Amino acid sequence: MYQATYPLTIETTPQLSPTYYLDNFNRLIEHAQTLYPDLLSDDECRWLSEYKRLSVASQCLMVRLLSRKGCWFRSDKLTYVEIPNIDTALQELNSSRFITLSHPTDQHDLEITQLELGLHLLTKPELLNLFPSLKSNKAAKKDQLLTLLEPQAFDQFQSLTFDCIYVVESQVIDVLLLLFFANTYQDLSQFVLSDLGLNTFESYPLSKQRRFFTAREQINQLLQMREVQHQYYAGDRKDPEFIEHLLHSIPEESEHRSIARKRSRLINDLARDLERLNQNDQAAFWFKQSVLPPSRERLARIYDKQDELDLMCDIVTQIQENPSDVSELEVAVKLEQRRLRKQGHKVPRPSKPSCTQIKLELDLSQTRVELAVKQHFENQGWNVYFSENSFLCGLFGLAFWDVIFSDVEGAFINRYQHRPLDLYHSDFVDKRAEQIEAMFQTLSEHGLSHLLDTYDNKQGIANPFVHWNHFPKALIEHSMSSIPNTLLVDLFQVILSDLKLFRTGMPDLIAFKNDEFHWIEVKGPGDKLQDNQWRWIKEFERLSVPFSVCYVNQ
Repeated sequence: MYQATYPLTIETTPQLSPTYYLDNFNRLIEHAQTLYPDLLSDDECRWLSEYKRLSVASQCLMVRLLSRKGCWFRSDKLTYVEIPNIDTALQELNSSRFITLSHPTDQHDLEITQLELGLHLLTKPELLNLFPSLKSNKAAKKDQLLTLLEPQAFDQFQSLTFDCIYVVESQVIDVLLLLFFANTYQDLSQFVLSDLGLNTFESYPLSKQRRFFTAREQINQLLQMREVQHQYYAGDRKDPEFIEHLLHSIPEESEHRSIARKRSRLINDLARDLERLNQNDQAAFWFKQSVLPPSRERLARIYDKQDELDLMCDIVTQIQENPSDVSELEVAVKLEQRRLRKQGHKVPRPSKPSCTQIKLELDLSQTRVELAVKQHFENQGWNVYFSENSFLCGLFGLAFWDVIFSDVEGAFINRYQHRPLDLYHSDFVDKRAEQIEAMFQTLSEHGLSHLLDTYDNKQGIANPFVHWNHFPKALIEHSMSSIPNTLLVDLFQVILSDLKLFRTGMPDLIAFKNDEFHWIEVKGPGDKLQDNQWRWIKEFERLSVPFSVCYVNQ
């Protein structure tokens, strides 16, 4: 989740309603039934209809259970001040078949195995007390004790001091959350963060015509991929058969662009594991199923390891002719040079851009190296900010605020987005070309003066490029007097050339004195410039940006 913009005091912290979570869950239902009634299954429609007939207390308890992890719960662990009679609510949920109890009042008997009971509901002492045969191994950990249980149904409910609770259709909340957020990582806590003022989002237009999903299959595909991810993180990632099984569990290619991208990212992660396990043929097969970087790079590297240089050449040529982004093109150049050297050709090493070097001897015993260098230049009369990527990204985010949050088809689908869905898509700039050109015209003619108002009006609102805690207003004021408008336009054009790639790798410090500015990358003992930093240094050289690398105690 996103970081809080400002610390909240006790006096300013908003007070949530005792049933805030019920209100938020009902918001999910309203969204689903308004925008996606045709994509809900018959069982989901029935569930929603019957849910609305429950008493408020039972609705509260149902949402509480759905919000917790897993499907199994014990009655003695349910204590909520806003639900005064938990037992009554449990009985209503059980009779309405939303849950199943171990001591039901009707004919719906609960089935739970000894292993499920021990795994989900019992502590180790309770496990030993309930199953005396385990006491001979009481020194063992709980996980070890569970392996000794028989895989049979448990039927001694009278021996328990609590009722066992099973939530019958727990997946309904997954569907509702997915329909609302269109991803599998945001949940009901997002509403809470916003209600508390910890997350504030921009206002942008929404409409029924901008539905993220158009078919039920798309929902099922995302849920299926989430399950694959869960199994991946819980399983043995060093077992190639396990990885292969997960890859075969990934749904088929989707025509939905965002789902196809997620599918390719998942394939890339799993195929990379196969490559690390030296399962190169299998990894190559799966990388061919992906449409996102670094699939082609990995495929070329596999062919390189196998000395299949003709195949490697074909892939590298494809990348060079149609690169997905700047980074992939840079990789292709390096791979082509490697291929030529392996074939006996002499290939000169590419020269790196030149930059001014500063070498200092500073005391690093009490502070980090960047702050020591910051103090060194402040002693020389500079105003110095340890801003890293926050400085130029912050200026960019403010300057192009209206572009980022513009009314583009399919970019925004709910009120809780800090960025448009297509921010990192290849056609992001093309879709907003006129607005971008207009902003460049404004910057060329008037500079950054209007950003001061934008800063005041938008302060605290989530923006993918503006990190408010690390971007003081003084940075705008210094930039207005020190950085030429034409240079700002050039730097922003660099960022727009690859929004994901060029948002990192910027220098640690930005320093201002009078009408001058200077960027400083700080390197402590043993530290070296990284590829993303060299990428910016190349642009600095091209644009004659005042920049130095400061090496400390090296």
